[in-house]
Amino acid sequence: LLSTCVMSAASRDPIEAADLEALLSSTLSEAASLRAVRDPDEAPFRSRYTERELLRELQQQASANAAPLGLPTPPGGGGGGSTERARFIEAVAAARLGANLMDTEEGTAARPLLEGAVAVLVAGAGARDMDGAEALAIEALNRLGILAANREDQAASLALLQQALERYEPARRAVLARADALSAVGDVRRSRRQLSAGAGAESADREAAEEEAAAARVAADAAAVEEAHTLTCFYLAQAHGNDGDVRESARWCLRTMQRQLDRVGGGGEAGGGEAGGGAAAKACSSAGGDGG
Repeated sequence: LLSTCVMSAASRDPIEAADLEALLSSTLSEAASLRAVRDPDEAPFRSRYTERELLRELQQQASANAAPLGLPTPPGGGGGGSTERARFIEAVAAARLGANLMDTEEGTAARPLLEGAVAVLVAGAGARDMDGAEALAIEALNRLGILAANREDQAASLALLQQALERYEPARRAVLARADALSAVGDVRRSRRQLSAGAGAESADREAAEEEAAAARVAADAAAVEEAHTLTCFYLAQAHGNDGDVRESARWCLRTMQRQLDRVGGGGEAGGGEAGGGAAAKACSSAGGDGG
């Protein structure tokens, strides 16, 4: 997927598919925690640099697992399992790395990572309902749109943001489908538990806890998709302003604010922070600005 990993991946051996999944889960969880750290002014990106190293480890291991693409998978899935899945995990790590580099003001290095990741993320082969994958594809396109605007390539910026816009409905439907499937499984399990009331209480409690955790992950995915789409609207307001189209800029500014009002009115602030009311205000005040 990415030339930056070739030499490092070559020195690594593929690991079992289950071990790669465990590495993915632990890396993304720890990376999210590191993004939430408020570092001191004298070292503002210290936690982000730690996150970067974790993501590079994941990217390199996934690349090693994906290297034998086209070769038969060993019986039982040994030696890394599905190379298609490994390539998707590699793309997830690359997209997160690209975001990390942009957030630490290293946009030039971020661009090839994001470009390499987007095609895999959008195609979705190997996603297997991965938590956050739908929103990550939109986020990567959004970020590439920002980078294009920073290069003063307004046509490319608008094209990338249009792609992000077009990803929204498929992403939203995919998350809703996962929620529906989860609900159906829960209904079956609850019916089974009612029929066997009093038996296997420990197993029933474990199943209920698993269902609750899965529902929380799907809800988080839905919120992430909505937040990413709100940012697409925000960036489109800026991009059209940079392109001199005041009417379109105002339309997307209004869309951004309306989405934020709807979210707050709906009783939640998911998608807040930079995507929240402050971003909506900035979209209106700086729509003719520098494109982020």
